Amino acid sequence: MESPKIVFYFDCASSFSYIGFEFMEKYQQLWDIPVDYRPFILSDVMANARNTFSPYKLPFLFADLKRTSSITKIPFRGTPAKYPYDPQVALRTLQYLKTHQPHKMAPAMRSLWNMEYVQLKAPESVDDVKHALKDVVEPEVVDFAMGADETLEVVLQNTEQVKKMKGFGAPTILVSKGDSSKPEMFFGSDRFEHIAIFLEKEPLTMKQLFAGSKL
Repeated sequence: MESPKIVFYFDCASSFSYIGFEFMEKYQQLWDIPVDYRPFILSDVMANARNTFSPYKLPFLFADLKRTSSITKIPFRGTPAKYPYDPQVALRTLQYLKTHQPHKMAPAMRSLWNMEYVQLKAPESVDDVKHALKDVVEPEVVDFAMGADETLEVVLQNTEQVKKMKGFGAPTILVSKGDSSKPEMFFGSDRFEHIAIFLEKEPLTMKQLFAGSKL
């Protein structure tokens, strides 16, 4: 019998990918289940799913994010002036780190989201990403990532995987129990109690999960 596993598809230009990542990191420690973080292009998936984003919805989403931040202490001040933005440099850099320095991928994800949702600056250009990751990796890493065709190829492959699952947003989370049952797809940063039930784990409230947390 195989062990349970989780594939977490995310886009840097997704605020709920950021929140979902922090939840996923907590649950990964509690459940001792490996998590495979895969960067993908959210805008392509939304276009494929014909998922249009209503501007009327944004104020409600950001209010939810601020309330979640107040409960969990996940840092969130708002969004950059340029939002959404082109996340290709950030996504390709993270894919490069996943391949060459996997232990630095999660810290790099957190640093990029800190620039975006705490410093309120979009990590769009090569220089932006270098600055965001200055305490995590050497600046040449971003150049290596952008010079390697395979980083874009893998990000596009990940995007196609989400399309084939009929995904429509981020984060998209594929959960396998490790038995003969079919893996199940979950969407969003607020589905972890559902994932816990699927995996036959004890679900926790966000207050319980982040009790004593310092992010």
